[in-house]
Amino acid sequence: MIQALFVHSWKKFTRSVSFSKELATHLFLAFIALTLVGYSLALGFVLENIITKGLKQADSFQFLNGLVLYYFGFEFMMRYFMQNLPVLDVQPYLHLPMKRSRIVHYLLLKSEVHVLNILVPLLFAPFAFTTVAARFGTGAWNWLLSLWMISIGMHYVILLFKKGWDDTLPGFLALIAFFGLLGASDYYGWFKLSEVSSWLFAYTVQGPILLLIITLFVLLLYFFSFRFFLHSMYPDERTLQKTTWGRTQDWSFLNSFGAVGDWINLEIKLILRNKRTRNVLFLSSFFLLYGLIFYTRDRYTEGMPGFLLFIGTFITGIFMINYGQFLFSWQGGHFDFILTRPVSLTQYVESKYWLLSGVTVICFLLSIPYVYFGWKILLIQTAMTLFNLGVNSYVIMNMAMWEPKKIDLGKGTTFNYEGVGAAQWVMGIPILIGPYLFYLPFSWAGYPTLGLLAVGIVGLIGIVLRPYFLKITTQRLESRRYVIAAGFRKD
Repeated sequence: MIQALFVHSWKKFTRSVSFSKELATHLFLAFIALTLVGYSLALGFVLENIITKGLKQADSFQFLNGLVLYYFGFEFMMRYFMQNLPVLDVQPYLHLPMKRSRIVHYLLLKSEVHVLNILVPLLFAPFAFTTVAARFGTGAWNWLLSLWMISIGMHYVILLFKKGWDDTLPGFLALIAFFGLLGASDYYGWFKLSEVSSWLFAYTVQGPILLLIITLFVLLLYFFSFRFFLHSMYPDERTLQKTTWGRTQDWSFLNSFGAVGDWINLEIKLILRNKRTRNVLFLSSFFLLYGLIFYTRDRYTEGMPGFLLFIGTFITGIFMINYGQFLFSWQGGHFDFILTRPVSLTQYVESKYWLLSGVTVICFLLSIPYVYFGWKILLIQTAMTLFNLGVNSYVIMNMAMWEPKKIDLGKGTTFNYEGVGAAQWVMGIPILIGPYLFYLPFSWAGYPTLGLLAVGIVGLIGIVLRPYFLKITTQRLESRRYVIAAGFRKD
């Protein structure tokens, strides 16, 4: 039966009407996978020299053990963004005399075929068979297999997380809290993750006990994954598990703003009720922590102050950029309906501007605590907020009209290139370079603070001239609305 399911999946792929597009995507992903495999294998062979000669560490085995848990933290994030849930259209099989358990086993085993599941052997096997084996003999097998089993276990952790918690606010907050706790523990000295890692993996070469414990844990994860997928196969069961995000919320206070408020209310509901738009909102909130990487280091605050404009653009305007680049694509499925309604395109465009601007102001307010690292940081954040509101917002809204493509709102964001076109690649150039056109002349003259003020003043002028720029944007939408609608029908 496993063979039959595999054959059916292959036929569905090759006979699809979008076979050529999917084939190009799979070939591109295969190229990335081969590149990742090649670099991992090459790094595995030079790992010993990098540690002993490059990093000047006498005991390469002990040093590497201290970094293993950090590696798995990095691998977890890679899996979160690169690893998808196993997919199979099960409805055609549910009425057949076929055990659901076998279908689930097929899905789980199929999911094992992933490039991330072979990274550990590629990266650590050369080191294990040379350095570790020379010191501990067969203990090298216990060490390598322990690492591999942890990697496989992480595979099932990601499956469970994405199946049950990925599309929920508690799951997102739990993910942030977990990695935040690990980072804080190292920073404040509660406990050193490197010391725990060093002790744990040094113990693996002493015998197979830890390997057996890890293997048992992986088997338990497989069992939980099997039970979880088994109980969520029928469509009615999946319906019961659907999220209730945005189902009952009604932002009634927006009704006081007239038709513009009604449009904003509808768009907020669209964001909260659909998976891909919610993911954009979650990822945008995650970027609020971006400043902790750069604002805490003198290398950037003192040595590269101009670079912080780039950081300020992202912290305050990441939602505007991520959501705004597909501003009209989000409504591609019902854009024809919008055009048939007796609505004002002026109010439609204004609602989108105020939505992007409102979230940008919220991001700025949430970033005010960065003033702890200096008043200059607050000045940068303020200047970039004004520039995003007065310049970047119009740029994004107008470039989003450049042949937008319809988006399936129910899909996730991971390796999903739906809706991506030429505009998305080009849009980043004016957004990121624009502030430097006004900052660099003053900075080169020795007045960087005046450069920041110039950026903020340009943004303030754009805010004052908002009616004029929105009128131009509306006129452009009026001239392109039928072309945009025709493009959505082709997708």
